[in-house]
Amino acid sequence: MPRPRPPHSPLAPVIGLGRLIGLTFAVIAPASSVFLTFGTAFQDAGTGIVLGYAAGSLLNLTMMLCYAEVGSRYPEAGGDYALAARALGRRVGSIYTVLFLVKGMAIPGLLALSTATYLHELWPSLPAMGLAFAIFSLHLLLASLELRTSSLVVNAMVAIEFFVFVLFMASGLHALHQPLQVLWHPIRESAPGVRLPVPREAWLAAATAALYGLNGPQSCLYYSEETRTAPRQLGRTILGTAVATILVELAAVVVGTLALPTLVMGHQSLPLAGVVEANLGGTWGRTLLLGGISIALFDTGLATTMSYGRIFFAIARDHQWPGALNRLAGALSRRGTPVGALVLLGAANFLMLALSGIHFLVTLGGTVLIVVYLGIALASLSTRIGQSPAPYAMPLWPLAPLAALAGLGLVLAQLARFQIIVTGLIVLLGVFWWWLTPQDG
Repeated sequence: MPRPRPPHSPLAPVIGLGRLIGLTFAVIAPASSVFLTFGTAFQDAGTGIVLGYAAGSLLNLTMMLCYAEVGSRYPEAGGDYALAARALGRRVGSIYTVLFLVKGMAIPGLLALSTATYLHELWPSLPAMGLAFAIFSLHLLLASLELRTSSLVVNAMVAIEFFVFVLFMASGLHALHQPLQVLWHPIRESAPGVRLPVPREAWLAAATAALYGLNGPQSCLYYSEETRTAPRQLGRTILGTAVATILVELAAVVVGTLALPTLVMGHQSLPLAGVVEANLGGTWGRTLLLGGISIALFDTGLATTMSYGRIFFAIARDHQWPGALNRLAGALSRRGTPVGALVLLGAANFLMLALSGIHFLVTLGGTVLIVVYLGIALASLSTRIGQSPAPYAMPLWPLAPLAALAGLGLVLAQLARFQIIVTGLIVLLGVFWWWLTPQDG
């Protein structure tokens, strides 16, 4: 049956399921996500990082069931924004506009900066900040290409990330240094031989890092107007990529924890890179791993820039930007690429890179993500009431959204008061945003 699309959508369906899955895994970046989050989470949770990731995986799975159902009902380029705006109304859509404005001002630029930082580790003569500007400029250039071309570039680099994962798993399994019981009896080592149990609240806090690393299967929705994939298959794609990501990241965390030569982390920012270096010998393994992670991060940055371009475009189509920004962000190239939205996205990220304000916004990322998840869980409850079944219907409804709401509440309880207060102010700005934008769109 024909796949429903928003009325008068100028975006043409030009890619198939294979390219769509590749774009989705590029945003998730399972291997590099673990490498980026492991060090910080391990500092706080010790070997309890495994239990934290397991808890985060269960929460992620309940959320992806919600995304799968609501996304199959509203397969639009706005993704999370469109789901909230259609299911919960325009006023909630205004809140999501501000939430994704905050995320969009930081995440693409941060990924460019992270890629530059890893390349600087390999070649210290390269200036990290100048390299970040160059990388993000290249992201914008590639994102402006026709989707069939840009998706081919993205898919090629996904294969490289898979190689990085295989290399790490092989090197980790080659020499396991920790006993299996540390996985279910979490400990932290403050000094060599001084091992202390990890309290439950400490390893539960690691679930936030897991949510960061596992987030992304819903990103296939950003291309839902540009793919020939049917709505029901979109729901299955979200769920399938979520399960695959959970298996990959949990395996990497388990093997990485057991392969650590020491549980005393000190100030190591990349403990898993140390595993490869120790087990393969010399520095070539670390160099190969850092190079692979850099490529994977570049790929993630490119895919994320492409995704946010479509979110900003969908917001403009709903007239949720103030005045002339709707005309700018709604402009398409002759190839059907949202170049106007990419210009807006690029200006915001270049500004944040220049002001070095990205890291402040990223500290709010976990809380903002939880707020986004809360809305989608509520949307999956409301869309079942008084409506026909969605193309993809989750099993055992409403168990998943209710479990998601409970789990998100537990995670919120672990966050710092400052994060919650500032995120509350962002939500309040979203409420007022509704009055700042025209209501005839």
